[in-house]
Amino acid sequence: MTQLTLITRSGTHDVPVELNETVVAIAKKHKVTWGHACQRGLCAQCRTQVLEGASFLNEITSEEKLRLRKAERAEGFRLGCQIRIVEQGNVKLAHRPY
Repeated sequence: MTQLTLITRSGTHDVPVELNETVVAIAKKHKVTWGHACQRGLCAQCRTQVLEGASFLNEITSEEKLRLRKAERAEGFRLGCQIRIVEQGNVKLAHRPY
């Protein structure tokens, strides 16, 4: 069984992979605190670092290109409201707000 690991300030949470759902939606469903406000890619409160499993995620969205600097994206930063798991596999993400 594939696993989604969410790392927050309150600890590490292992939840089931849910295809085509945003990370913010998955966290909310499993009562994992994952800061967010707009859910449209504007506020960046859901800034997330992909630690493992980037190949199982959707491509970087235009919202992420507008909000995150190129250097951040190169370091694996994405927006939790834009990240969707599109293929089964183990994914590890860390909530890293500014």
